[in-house]
Amino acid sequence: MKKIILSAVLLASVSVAQAQTGAFAKAARNVKATPNFQKADSVTQGEPKKLAVVMTAQKSISDNAITSPDLSDFTKALAQTNVKNTLSTAGPFTVFAPTNTAFEAVPDAAKFLSADNTNALRKTLFHHVVTGKWTSANLQDAINKGNGRTVLRTMTAQNLTVSKKDNQFVISDEQGHQAVVVLPDQEQKNGIVHVVSAVLMPK
Repeated sequence: MKKIILSAVLLASVSVAQAQTGAFAKAARNVKATPNFQKADSVTQGEPKKLAVVMTAQKSISDNAITSPDLSDFTKALAQTNVKNTLSTAGPFTVFAPTNTAFEAVPDAAKFLSADNTNALRKTLFHHVVTGKWTSANLQDAINKGNGRTVLRTMTAQNLTVSKKDNQFVISDEQGHQAVVVLPDQEQKNGIVHVVSAVLMPK
């Protein structure tokens, strides 16, 4: 009887996460998904701005995120969902880390990042994590061999498609949302981080 009840609870939790993620993804589809192809690391009111991202190859992905002011929303989300525990292990992992501006652009961002949305947020974060280490050189090689694109499998068992436009990597999810890599190849003790311009949504 206890096993049956536990299974029901787990199924309910998964259903809630899928429903919450789906709601935010539906709202995001109503926002123009064209990525901002920019040569600078970031753009504020049309002016180039250097991203405040401080990372070293001697620290884990979770520890490096903490010291990066422009990834503070990402860092808080990692802690809230306990995804930081995964990204503190040996890996290696490839993480597409959204900036604070990316999180702020999500419809109803405060609710999206709230404790009430933890299950859906956890799924969204894992949708930005790929096992293995994919440097820019690795991605470019795979794109060349894949006739202009390559597909990566995330920890949500869903795909991200990587392509190139205007000399920048573009990451697309299965629902058509796109993010541009604005700061590539941030080496980590347990993998690599590419900072991206938008939050990608799982199904």
